[in-house]
Amino acid sequence: MCLERSRSVTLDITMNASMWGPVDPGCTCDEDRRERLLPSESDPCERHFVFESLATPLHSKRIRTLNVDFYHPDDLPHKDTMEVSLGSCRFFTLSFPQLTDLGLNSLWSGHTSHLFRIPPFTPTLRSLSFAGPWDGAFTQVNNLTSLVLKDHGDELCIDTFRLFLSGNQSLESLSLDITSFDGDTKGPPVDLPNLKLFSVNLCPMVLSIIIRVPALRRLSSLRVFYEADNLEAVRLLATGDEITLNVVSAGDDVAEVWQDLVGYGQPTIGHVNLHGYPGIGCVAPGSRAVFLLLADAHTLEVGRDYLTLWYDGFLGDLKQLGPQLKTIRFEVWEEVEPLGRVGYEDEMYGRDLLVSIEELVRDRFENGRPFSAVERLVVCESERSNRQQDYVWRCFYDDCKLGQYVRSV
Repeated sequence: MCLERSRSVTLDITMNASMWGPVDPGCTCDEDRRERLLPSESDPCERHFVFESLATPLHSKRIRTLNVDFYHPDDLPHKDTMEVSLGSCRFFTLSFPQLTDLGLNSLWSGHTSHLFRIPPFTPTLRSLSFAGPWDGAFTQVNNLTSLVLKDHGDELCIDTFRLFLSGNQSLESLSLDITSFDGDTKGPPVDLPNLKLFSVNLCPMVLSIIIRVPALRRLSSLRVFYEADNLEAVRLLATGDEITLNVVSAGDDVAEVWQDLVGYGQPTIGHVNLHGYPGIGCVAPGSRAVFLLLADAHTLEVGRDYLTLWYDGFLGDLKQLGPQLKTIRFEVWEEVEPLGRVGYEDEMYGRDLLVSIEELVRDRFENGRPFSAVERLVVCESERSNRQQDYVWRCFYDDCKLGQYVRSV
């Protein structure tokens, strides 16, 4: 009744098909030789064919957005999976003339191959979000503006993916979470000249031979921080003129991943921010990996939780950076006593950071690479803590007479 009354408007459909798979004793469906379920014409099974009311042309042609979740985490016998159960529904064999957004979350390639036998990839389709084993049917998709692709463990053929991208050079947003690639590419990388958002999650380092994003050369700032829900992952968030690169990498691979994704574009990253609590057990990028991201930086911001880098040679690396590094900011603890004041002779939490800052600023001055600004990095949301940190910083800056080592440009 709702569908009949609303026949003049477009439809956005979300189906949680995950809960509709198992065959129960009350099911009236038959099974074909592939063990797919077939509806009984005289007594249709409401459990497995509840979507059939949408299958009439009057309603299917109104569908603008379709999101179907086939994913089921349980290891069920294949004839009982929901993909097999839904495979004979007329709805999943339709072509939708007004469809612009399609989302599929699946798991078993062997049980989804019969779904969408007539692909719903009309010329109107602009956004595709797919989680599951790659299906050759998707090579028919063209002129997408948005693609989210996440596999469930199967290898993706490099050249198949490259050919797919060659038909979708209009992409503006691309998000990839691919476990592994297979084979070799038989052609040059595909240019994506319109891409504005590029997201990569722990992908193999082969994307540079598949994809070229000209806009990456316009990247100008980079933030490096730790993933809260993955102790071994580091996120690189780079932005520039109408381009954003969002990458999750293993901590040890940061420099290599960065080079694979943007090396050909050779962007000039002038502003680098290292801030975000690494947490116990995190695999932090080594100082050398971080250093390789700083080659062009004129402004560097270092959070207090990157203090471990000082013990890994980071201080020496910063001393050697070129004269283009002019501004540096540090986060300090409000609990730290300023140098030269009460408690300085005691071992204090964060004291090494203040000592290292003084040494770094003085060394670069003496070697002809002075900073034009040495400042406090303001990140605390508490006004009280901000005031305390500011007091510590001003006392430290004055006591060490850092101003004499700073040359304004």
